[in-house]
Amino acid sequence: MAIRNGTPDSDTLQGTSAADTIRGFAGDDLLLGSGGNDLIRGGEDKDTLFGGAGADRLFGDAGEDSLFGEGGNDTLYGGQSEDDILDEKNFLDGGAGNDLLFGGFEDTLFGGAGNDTLTTANNSFGKSNLNGGAGADSLVGSDSFIEGDTLDGGAGNDFLDGLGGDDFLIGDDTLGAAGADTLFGGDGNDTLQGDADSLGGGGNDYLDGGTGDDFLDGLGGDDILLGGDGFDTLDGGDGNDSLNGGLGTSTLFGGAGNDTLQGGAEADFLEGGPEEFDGDDSLLGGGGFDTLVGGSGDDTLLGQGGDDNLDGGTGVDSLVGGAGNDTLFGGQDAEEGQTARDTLTGGAGTDIFVLEEVGFEVPDPGEPPVPAPVGDIITDFQDGIDFFQVDLPFEELTISRVVINGQASSRISITETGELLATVINVAPALVTEFDFLS
Repeated sequence: MAIRNGTPDSDTLQGTSAADTIRGFAGDDLLLGSGGNDLIRGGEDKDTLFGGAGADRLFGDAGEDSLFGEGGNDTLYGGQSEDDILDEKNFLDGGAGNDLLFGGFEDTLFGGAGNDTLTTANNSFGKSNLNGGAGADSLVGSDSFIEGDTLDGGAGNDFLDGLGGDDFLIGDDTLGAAGADTLFGGDGNDTLQGDADSLGGGGNDYLDGGTGDDFLDGLGGDDILLGGDGFDTLDGGDGNDSLNGGLGTSTLFGGAGNDTLQGGAEADFLEGGPEEFDGDDSLLGGGGFDTLVGGSGDDTLLGQGGDDNLDGGTGVDSLVGGAGNDTLFGGQDAEEGQTARDTLTGGAGTDIFVLEEVGFEVPDPGEPPVPAPVGDIITDFQDGIDFFQVDLPFEELTISRVVINGQASSRISITETGELLATVINVAPALVTEFDFLS
């Protein structure tokens, strides 16, 4: 064991293979721990500390310092302790091993290989940058009310918590990485990404925006996204994702995969995903005046409370308005000229069922047959309360009788072409009049 003390000048101090104590004091010092479990303190001014092998403790102390833990399970402090938050801008690199890094005012922390813990939680002033590197890391930002932090988990199954401030959180940023990450935005307007810039990988991530106006992007994997308070935007990306907008007005995009989207008490916008990549999604509006758009899969849309607008998109969809005065549009099938056989249930309130003409025409003799449109199924039309909406005058429609499950029901068709627009369950043709239609 050796004790190495510096001078007021710029010193270079080298430890031994034993457990050494090295103190730089004043001056711009280079302190090298070598082997053993060392205690290294930079002192004043701009110092560079290397722990070497062993479980070392490195303190930058005063000044703008650079700390490198290297091998072993090291503990690095940018200042004099974990509570020192007003020191200069420091750089902390844990290196290999399971390391503990404590930063402060505008520090940069890099965990390196191993399962590391990085925190600037006691900093309320500056903007910190934390990168976990490889391994299952835990990153905790600061409550800075001036600037937000950047937290990057790197590869592995990471835990990220931005705390206060407008933070930017990233789960993975390596090629082929597929970590299952947990991200908490905390207070402030945050941006959370599950697997940023990743190719060939996408973990099953958990993203929680907390309070503030947040942007959450799950990217690859089967992710869980919680918006929390504020005006949030959630994008599930690829995979079978679960999105919950939480309190506030939220915008939710399911992306590719079979997704579940849940709105909150405010007016939310929910979209299952792009038509070319979408799966079979479930959209629940919650309270508020919501807009739900299904996408290309066979989707289930539940407006729940509030006056909602539901659009099934392409595919065979099920739409339920729920409470409130809702507008339901089943959408069209992916096949040209053929409406999807969607099921529309208005629920309580005065609902509007939108029927769309697709331009079906009976082919001429000798031409290939074209499947006739199958129309929508309307399950609970309330005569005198609900309405149909179609861009045709009532005189150009035919209301015909059909028996379904022993009950007299109605079919609404276009007289000239015979195109079927809808089948209305348990409503006799005599009850379907021009007063039920909105032009």
